[in-house]
Amino acid sequence: MFLVFLIVVWVLTIFYFSSRTPVESSQQSNLVTKILKKIDSIIDFSNTKLFKNIELFMKKLWFRTQYVPAEMLVRKTAHFGLYFILGFLTYLLFQKYGIIISTIIGISLPNLIATIDEYTQQYYNRGSSLNDVIIDLSGTISGVLFGIVLVLIFKLFLKKK
Repeated sequence: MFLVFLIVVWVLTIFYFSSRTPVESSQQSNLVTKILKKIDSIIDFSNTKLFKNIELFMKKLWFRTQYVPAEMLVRKTAHFGLYFILGFLTYLLFQKYGIIISTIIGISLPNLIATIDEYTQQYYNRGSSLNDVIIDLSGTISGVLFGIVLVLIFKLFLKKK
């Protein structure tokens, strides 16, 4: 029951972010970008080879170019992260029904929510984007795969014990 509660709260959180006007959404992204830049000025993570490789990979995958403002990358990473968590939670909720069922539902339900989410954005003077749904789907699939790995590790741990 707790997982159902978490999923409902998470979906409401997703729809809350989607209900922001374009100005409010941009302000949220700007704030997060400024916070990340402040953290980066302290610990300098953006100069590492790993960070640069991940950043370039994400820009080319999501935008098909490496010339993307930091705020836009933050926005799309938020899409990925929100749906990573939703995919993970949904997989965990249904994992007792087996890996195939939980994987199908763990991907399908969040993808349906992502599609509805993008559709409803037009009512808040924001555009819908198929690219955003694809980013959401990639987050969902990654979250489900993470769930599969965690459940398998947990089951192996229990068997050895």
